[in-house]
Amino acid sequence: MDILLVAIHNAFSASVILYTAFGVFLGVTIGAIPGLSGDIGIALLLPFVYKVAPACSLGMMLGIYKGSIFGGSITAILFGIPGTPAAAATVEDGYKAKLNGHPQQALLTALYSSVTGDIFSDMVLIFLAIPMAGIALNFGPVEFFALYIFALMLISLLTRGKAVKGLASGVIGLIICAIGMDPMLGTPRLNFGIEQLRGGISLIPVLVGIFAVSELIIQFSKEWHDIITKKLEKIDQQGTFSKYNIDKDKMSMKIYFSNLKATMIGALTGTFIGALPGAGSSIAAYVSYGLARRFSKHAEKFGHGSLEGIAAPEAGNNATCGATFIPLFAFGIPGSGIAAIFGAALIMQGITPGPTMISENTLIIYTLFVTLIYANFINLGISRLLLPLYARVSMMKTRYLIPAIFIIALLGTYTSRNSVIDIWVLLIAGILGVVLKKNDFPLGPLVLGYIIGPGMERSLRQALIIGGEDRFFLFKSPIAIGLYVATIVFLLLIYKVVKKSDKNL
Repeated sequence: MDILLVAIHNAFSASVILYTAFGVFLGVTIGAIPGLSGDIGIALLLPFVYKVAPACSLGMMLGIYKGSIFGGSITAILFGIPGTPAAAATVEDGYKAKLNGHPQQALLTALYSSVTGDIFSDMVLIFLAIPMAGIALNFGPVEFFALYIFALMLISLLTRGKAVKGLASGVIGLIICAIGMDPMLGTPRLNFGIEQLRGGISLIPVLVGIFAVSELIIQFSKEWHDIITKKLEKIDQQGTFSKYNIDKDKMSMKIYFSNLKATMIGALTGTFIGALPGAGSSIAAYVSYGLARRFSKHAEKFGHGSLEGIAAPEAGNNATCGATFIPLFAFGIPGSGIAAIFGAALIMQGITPGPTMISENTLIIYTLFVTLIYANFINLGISRLLLPLYARVSMMKTRYLIPAIFIIALLGTYTSRNSVIDIWVLLIAGILGVVLKKNDFPLGPLVLGYIIGPGMERSLRQALIIGGEDRFFLFKSPIAIGLYVATIVFLLLIYKVVKKSDKNL
């Protein structure tokens, strides 16, 4: 109890609150700009994690994550352009609600549902992470290797119809993390004779290059601003606000509670899907939307500006925020690309994600849990107050953003280790990210493969050493066998679902 009181005191210190609030502001702003997303913002800030106290840096990253998920709904509702992939499902009813003369109700429904789903997911994380970590303490090398196999297969298969490309992307991540020194033999491998790579490839330039630099190159090449301008011209021609009546567009608690069923469907669905490695907020939003429509008493209104059609996907995509950390905190396996980046931030602060993380870092993790909860209310307050400003910022010209973000990426990467080789890795990773994106390869599995690769290799080699001459040692643990069976079952189920959805297209 004493340590909980200290954690609460730390979490509510002025510095942590300010950093968290700044993170929320930055996250919503980034999320509201089409083409940018929370993972880019967090990746850009990774080099500066060393400079700030753990509670402050983690609070800021949490704020960016939570704010960016909601921020994507702003342009989705106002302009029919999802600011982030997670907001794509919100466009269907959000933009229609705006065209029907209810932009304020649509935006506030999205905000309130987002915060509700996020709080629900955070509570599940807090109450599940510690018991699951206790179970994980019974895992040995054999069990952890089976768990890594299970996670990698889910990651590759849950990338929405891109199973082969998802698996290939994960393998690329495994290869990148293998560059450097053999952890058990101490000999160099895959460094191509480059001495600077004997110590391996640093995490920061890989993440910043893959997520941020690649996106900057793509945005620069395809003139994203021209696309948005054409969209806005089309909107202006429709004269959507010619008959706007603000008195008929007021939000009330009655409206909130009328959409509570859809909100809770989204919260439950998003929490479950978010806990699955690789599933992601986009899938959670679409599944939540489909379920809410299935169980709604007014299903016929979906697709025509239904507020339920906004509440469900927004609660669903935000509910992944807390749940995606469950496998990271309990087993050391990131549940998504953004959780992988967050895991990297923990590692940089000297905190190793996994079953012993909470017991070895109780104070900072409890502080993180408290920050998780009140960050939602900061998100609610800041977003509620500044929604008109966010709507304007969301249309900021990309030509002004690209140079500024690129300079931040270069400076942050160099100052993290004062290494020129990291700049080259950053640029090469950016080009690799462009190639993968252009060929429709998901980036999440690559980052996840890079993060869990060392643990997977260590578990496999330790298990083989313990097993000695026994070739079937990896299959003698009941837990491991259960995970292998679960992997096969998920393979079959997901293959069946994907095949069925392809027929319906």
